[in-house]
Parts: sequence; C-alpha cells; structure tokens
Amino acid sequence: MLIVEDQDIMRQMLREFLQSAYPEARILEAGNGERALALCREHRPRLVLMDVKLPDANGIDLTAQTRALLPETSVIVISQETARTYVERARAAGAFAYVAKHNLQRELLPAVASALSNSATP
Repeated sequence: MLIVEDQDIMRQMLREFLQSAYPEARILEAGNGERALALCREHRPRLVLMDVKLPDANGIDLTAQTRALLPETSVIVISQETARTYVERARAAGAFAYVAKHNLQRELLPAVASALSNSATP
C-alpha cells in the first residue's frame, strides 16, 4: 500500500488507521507526486491512497499516471473536496473509489477491502 498525502499528520493518521486493520501490510508513504511515482515504479503497490491536492501535482492527474504505469493497482482518491466534479474526474482518471476526508472513519476501510479483493495481484 502507498499513501500519497502532503500533510504529515494526515499521512500518519492514515498509516496508523490502515496498519491497525492490516497489521501485516507494508505501507509506503509519499508527500508529493514525484516521490509517489518513484515508489510506484520501484514497489508496484496493490493499492494507492491518493490525495487530490499535492505540492507538485494534481492527485487526479497522478491517478491517471499511476493507472497507466500500473493498471493492476487500485487507486482510492481521498480529498477534502466533495464536489461531484472531483468525484467524476477521479473516476474518469481510473480511481477505484473516492472518499471525502470527513468520511474516512466510515468509508475508507470498506473501500480498501473492496479494492484489495478486486485486485488481480496477490
């Protein structure tokens, strides 16, 4: 799993949340788009949690790049943005799911479980 989030505190919270549900999972982290793509190339994660607003990239564009690079990888976009246009753009870019940050507690783990069970890679 790869968490792409520029805010340290949010990245730490996501890591702890995922690690509690998936204690055996290896969780990688990136604070920007450049690092995220490098980690994707090197580690080929099954799942990427992608923030929309990054200091050097748009997470929706980065989702499309990630899916082109790793078609077997599921991307869940996470964002403060809740406007329907963001959700539609994320889906068009190949996102498996879109979770608003204010709904993380309720929606993230079910989305992760669904994405992992849908993954073609063991």
